[in-house]
Amino acid sequence: MDGYLNPKYIESFSGIGSPLFLPKSRGWMLERAIPETQFFDAMGPYPLFFCEDWQLLIEDLDAVGNSLVSVAFVIDPFVNFPQERYQKYFDVFLPYKDHYFYDSAIPLLQSISKNHRRSARKALRDISVDLVVSPDINLDEWVTLYNSLIERHNIKGIRAFSAESFAKQISIPNTLFFRAWHHGDLVGGNLFYIQGDIAYGHLMALTEEGYALGAAHAIKWVALDYLTKRVKFINFGGATGGNQGELTGLDQFKLGWTNKIGKSLFCGKIFDKRMYDDLTKSRN
Repeated sequence: MDGYLNPKYIESFSGIGSPLFLPKSRGWMLERAIPETQFFDAMGPYPLFFCEDWQLLIEDLDAVGNSLVSVAFVIDPFVNFPQERYQKYFDVFLPYKDHYFYDSAIPLLQSISKNHRRSARKALRDISVDLVVSPDINLDEWVTLYNSLIERHNIKGIRAFSAESFAKQISIPNTLFFRAWHHGDLVGGNLFYIQGDIAYGHLMALTEEGYALGAAHAIKWVALDYLTKRVKFINFGGATGGNQGELTGLDQFKLGWTNKIGKSLFCGKIFDKRMYDDLTKSRN
């Protein structure tokens, strides 16, 4: 199994919880101890939960519900699921974030903004971009780049991946690492996962020099040129604004490469309503 479906991906979150396998739907979640209690909940991995059989997911959740207070996860806009059943089953089933994606049936020059094309051409005068595929991805190269991102944006919590986490993530089959170089120095990189006919932009990181040189535009242009010949869709990820009416700089950047937008869905189920109420009241 490739991408987010691979067991190695859920194992990369071992510092947050224990992998919980759902045998009928064949998906993975994280079971977490609720602090200062003897109880557990479950969550889907960041950024999206996937399983192989969405028709059987509810049966799996019913089977593990006796040992959990609640479960929550986000599903991708491309997922084909039984919508009416899900709406009845989940306590929370709501549109979540806009996801920016590229439909490869539409030519690049008809899709990419003129500003992004111009910025890519400019960056590629000084930057070269190459591709490495797992298992040949260099862990130290990627970790060094990502640590620059953590420091620049003060990233904490689930997105502050450790080297141990990344060792698992980059060993997943069909993981692509597009690297940007300037005079022999690595100034940026972008990880993609391939699942079926969809490429998922997993994470991008740049050095300070990479930002100054516009390496993000060079990487995305080369990645798109490569991926559009091999997959139907490229998902650049979800919106980052505080709400869907607020576009951050990163949102604007993603939109410039986008020719379609879809909505992810947030799903939540409370199995033990009394305990859930007690826990939320005790924590205000």
